[in-house]
Amino acid sequence: MNSRSLTFRHSLVLLGSGVVAVMLGLMIWVPHPDLTWHDQQRLGQIAISILTFFGIWLLRSSMGMLANPVWLWPAVGVLSLGALSAFFASHPWWAASELALLVGSAGIGVFVFCLMREFEDAADLVLGAFLRVLLAGMVLQFYAYFVSALAHADLYFTPWNLLDGFSNVRFQGQFLTIVVPLLGARLFLPVGTSIRYPRGLDMFLMVSLAGMVFVAGTRGTIAAWVAVSVLFLGLKGGGRETAMRMLLVMAAGFVLAWLVLHTSAWVTGQAADNRFAGEQVFGLSLRETLWSHAWAKIVEFPWLGIGPMHFASLKNPVGTHPHQALLQIASEWGLPVLFMMLAIVTLWLVKVFGAVRSGDGKAGADLRWALFFAVLSSMVQSMVDGVLVMPYPQLWLAITVGWCSARCLPGFKGEGVHVPSWLPRLVWGAANVMLIAVAVVSYPDLVGAGEYCGGGPRFWCHGRI
Repeated sequence: MNSRSLTFRHSLVLLGSGVVAVMLGLMIWVPHPDLTWHDQQRLGQIAISILTFFGIWLLRSSMGMLANPVWLWPAVGVLSLGALSAFFASHPWWAASELALLVGSAGIGVFVFCLMREFEDAADLVLGAFLRVLLAGMVLQFYAYFVSALAHADLYFTPWNLLDGFSNVRFQGQFLTIVVPLLGARLFLPVGTSIRYPRGLDMFLMVSLAGMVFVAGTRGTIAAWVAVSVLFLGLKGGGRETAMRMLLVMAAGFVLAWLVLHTSAWVTGQAADNRFAGEQVFGLSLRETLWSHAWAKIVEFPWLGIGPMHFASLKNPVGTHPHQALLQIASEWGLPVLFMMLAIVTLWLVKVFGAVRSGDGKAGADLRWALFFAVLSSMVQSMVDGVLVMPYPQLWLAITVGWCSARCLPGFKGEGVHVPSWLPRLVWGAANVMLIAVAVVSYPDLVGAGEYCGGGPRFWCHGRI
């Protein structure tokens, strides 16, 4: 391929990435007048899967690729058994859409991986800068709502009035679980540049966002950060620094939330509930009911599960998913898929941890530690929450895993499996076609739906299974 053609392809990739960045911002900043936040973000997730699909075509050659069998065969097993589970499910259409969503999310992660490997430090700089702009917008909105609440003390006030962009503000916490630790890494500015980025701004954003988590009452986020911080405290160098930074951020964020809530209560004369200042910080919030229901389905359908997304069809009065990633996968996809996914994730964690620890003290070490902390935190939270279910956290988990893999996984050396490039593209393309069909068919039901999801299906905030 000549240099002019390569430059043109790269220009198209950068243009598409810019469109994706704009969409990521609009999905939580600007509400569609006829859609819920949840549905808007799901449609945006589908659109981003389509854009990144074309981006892969531009980044990768048309030749075959050498795949690591350690990753390839479990992935093939998950897709094959998932398709079989969907075929035998009571609602194959919705089960297949969940399978397509998994393929689309994996594709987004692969695109980010290829983007980072192709553009290296420049990609780190651009994505890091975009993330700061996105989060700065959220923080600005939070303080604007706070000032507005104080200025209109006669209106009804609840702490959730200070937060926006999600059908349930705790879904915002799932997103912040992933991205807040990333602000701990310095922007990778070019060597010799005269620009000096103010690190104090990153700390301000981190504390403000942690305060928003406390205001929302997202216990899973705080529990995940604390658990991973305690784990990292046992390490040396960058791992311990990352843990100390996050513990400081959480402490300052708690104080900020306390001041915000008490100031609001004092000015408005209305009670401002602080979930982290009373007994309600403890307890499972009926999760044990969901877990026992999921376990019963595992015992009843151990091999293929009840079908992807089908916990939502059980009409459980508490929730439409088990709020526990392992039980969700096992009950819906079956135990063989669970063990395959556990093998993939465990191996990934071991390889990434080895690379991060061996690269401590070298260039980019703080970014690698931050990425590893973010992914681990999301995994911990998925043990008690729906990180794997909500569209915006799904998007950013895919982005962060792709980013972390590009920066931490060593290059594959050894005998691999030759896979023609058209095969994974065909699978991803078929998944995108499926998602487009689901969006087109469902769209009339989504327009004008109430914002509160209630006990409805988890793919859309409003819809039917």
